[in-house]
Amino acid sequence: MKTTPTELKYILIVLAVFISGFTYGQVRFKQGDEFQRQIIAKSNCVLQRGSQTLHVSSVSIATKSYKVTEASERGASLTISTDKLIDTINAMNQNMVYHSGRPIDPNSIIQTGLQKIVNAQASVSVNNKGDILTVKRPVAASDTLLSFAGIQPENLVTGNTLQFMVNFTINPSLKKGYTWKATTANAETNYTIYAISSLTTTITYKVSVLGGSLNSRINGTMLIDNNTGVVLKRYSQSVSTGYEMVNGVVYTATRRTAVTEISNKK
Repeated sequence: MKTTPTELKYILIVLAVFISGFTYGQVRFKQGDEFQRQIIAKSNCVLQRGSQTLHVSSVSIATKSYKVTEASERGASLTISTDKLIDTINAMNQNMVYHSGRPIDPNSIIQTGLQKIVNAQASVSVNNKGDILTVKRPVAASDTLLSFAGIQPENLVTGNTLQFMVNFTINPSLKKGYTWKATTANAETNYTIYAISSLTTTITYKVSVLGGSLNSRINGTMLIDNNTGVVLKRYSQSVSTGYEMVNGVVYTATRRTAVTEISNKK
């Protein structure tokens, strides 16, 4: 139903492995800068335990803002908030729609949980390349809620890069068709430069995540602004199979997810 935090972690790790093959860009943040990230996630999941089968589908549409509150030559401080969230969940022939701009049903655990996500705000400090130095965030939402709602988690971990950015700029000497592979203990990623110009670079990638409760295959494309490292567009499809725990009960799970992201500076 979503790209799990583990999957996102591996994608970021394998990107970082090849930093030595690229040239770092120095992104200079300015106080008052604001970046916006729009995410659409469509997910279908089948959970099974014995003869019991549960089909869950969801569509999540979220808009997030990253506002620079302080900036210096060494980096910046940003606040991260969810400006809008619309979530539709279909399970057991019942449909639930959550809209952050409308009153919620106080008796719905899912809706009240989603409302907490919208109301929560995180703060981070980063260096000039967007690498996270410190994090101050509210209590994290439960994995079960994120899973059922198809919400893409904000992977705020010290050492990672802000999710609307990559931690490198493309070396101008690289050409279309250039490929490379990154391997970690639990993941293997193959990258290909699909197109490159003086302004942008398009990279396709294939990720295999193995060894966890869910094994995943991810295919994706990123359109990167060479000057800033902002991922202008990102599209990924994933298939995950394995085991998942829901309310203390272990189910076998098969999940298919498609995620589209668009980021820009306002």
